[in-house]
Amino acid sequence: MTEATTKRRDACQVRSKTDHPCPHQAVVEIRGVPFCGACASRQDAYFAIGELTQEAHGFRYGQLVGALESIAAAEQLEAISRN
Repeated sequence: MTEATTKRRDACQVRSKTDHPCPHQAVVEIRGVPFCGACASRQDAYFAIGELTQEAHGFRYGQLVGALESIAAAEQLEAISRN
């Protein structure tokens, strides 16, 4: 999943340079970028989708569905936390 837990408490960097940045504190760092838990889960799913679709023998349907479900779950959590 993620490469390292953050030692410092930076803000999540998702949409950081937009009018609607993620308001949560980072809990992990992926490839040097701080993410909150929900955004890290989504990012991991995006990486998994990219790896699955680039495999030489095609992608594995079950793993792709799992990655997409992970994104949907993270988006639901984010929507709940906004309310």
